[in-house]
Amino acid sequence: MDKRIEAVLQELQGTLGIQQFVLHTHSLSQEVSAFGGFDILLHADWLPPAAAAPEEEDLLPDGTVSIRYSLRFQQLLLAVTQGQHSFADSIATSDEQFILWAEQQTGLHVGQEFVLTNRHENGIEGAVVHHNIPIHTNGFLEIEWDRQGRIIMCTLPLIVSNEFEDGPFTLTLESIEPLVRQQLTPIRLPIEDEACFADYYAIDEVFIAQDGSVLPYFTEEQSARFPQAVLQWTSASQQDFEKQAIQPFGPELTAEEAFNALKQPISGVTEEVQQRCIQSATSFLSSALPDEAGKWVVYRIMQQPGMIEVVCRKIGEIAGPLRRKILIMLNKDTYEVMNFLDSSEMAQLFEGFTQPRIETIAHEDAFEKMVSYITLDPKYVYHQPSGTYKLCGLLDSEEAVDAVTGDLKQLNDL
Repeated sequence: MDKRIEAVLQELQGTLGIQQFVLHTHSLSQEVSAFGGFDILLHADWLPPAAAAPEEEDLLPDGTVSIRYSLRFQQLLLAVTQGQHSFADSIATSDEQFILWAEQQTGLHVGQEFVLTNRHENGIEGAVVHHNIPIHTNGFLEIEWDRQGRIIMCTLPLIVSNEFEDGPFTLTLESIEPLVRQQLTPIRLPIEDEACFADYYAIDEVFIAQDGSVLPYFTEEQSARFPQAVLQWTSASQQDFEKQAIQPFGPELTAEEAFNALKQPISGVTEEVQQRCIQSATSFLSSALPDEAGKWVVYRIMQQPGMIEVVCRKIGEIAGPLRRKILIMLNKDTYEVMNFLDSSEMAQLFEGFTQPRIETIAHEDAFEKMVSYITLDPKYVYHQPSGTYKLCGLLDSEEAVDAVTGDLKQLNDL
């Protein structure tokens, strides 16, 4: 085993009180990071003393401790004990001691950088804050333990910069009304109980910065490009595309590959990469759907471990889980198509559903009904280009407007 990895694993055993446990598996992988580029994650499973190694990797015995650790930021992110019985040593005997333990792991201090939002007999939850404003990006804390003070589960926050855009928070819905109207979009949802589709107006949640710029809800997508390029062709490509097996979380890395990756500069999707991806998407769609030139748009291009994802959307379709889209996975070096997923396969699950009734509620009327239910809550969001936390407003709503009746509906009920 690589000595650097071995040192990390030994330190984690002490941190979690599992010095007597036996290391069962460990692996290294890349993951798109909310802080730009990729993180290198160390995954490990420890078996409790005297436990037999499982015959199947997915059937770990009760008491097994599994972790995710960031090599890039040198911090434990997640620890989970299989089942509800732990064989670890106690690491704390009170809420206060567990809070101190969390402070030691994260470098944050309760009452200053994070506040407790929930306490119960055997657990705490918290949120990282700056000047009492929540930090949205990886800012959640949760720890559960048993009566003996042994960790059952913990999720730890990760803060990577001390640079914050200071307030005051001055955004109001009135000051950004054009943006708010733009984010109220029609969506089409399946209503399974009635075997039909229904159309609604709902807020597409995003972050609005103080300068009026829009940041995606998922911070990882800041490294993506959204070219909205219409794909055109005059003749179909004759190239054959053979699907290759794709590892769901990217290829497993050796220790040497992992530490070399940490030395690489962070780079996003360049203009050249974007153009190569658009060319590959055009070639693929002209072969797969030769009669649909001009009917597709490249919505998003995003780097993933070992490949580049290109999301293409059918023009003119309403947002929602059944909007026609094709996810194309490209080789990151050659831009050749490795695999693809077509959402039309999902549509087969709703075969026989009746189409929605014709909309009778105009966008303007829907906005007037929704406006008092739209929220703009201050949050800090990590801003990849500047490496700082930007003070933003989270534009959101728990309500939707029925596009036919005009009735307000709870989104969670749909």
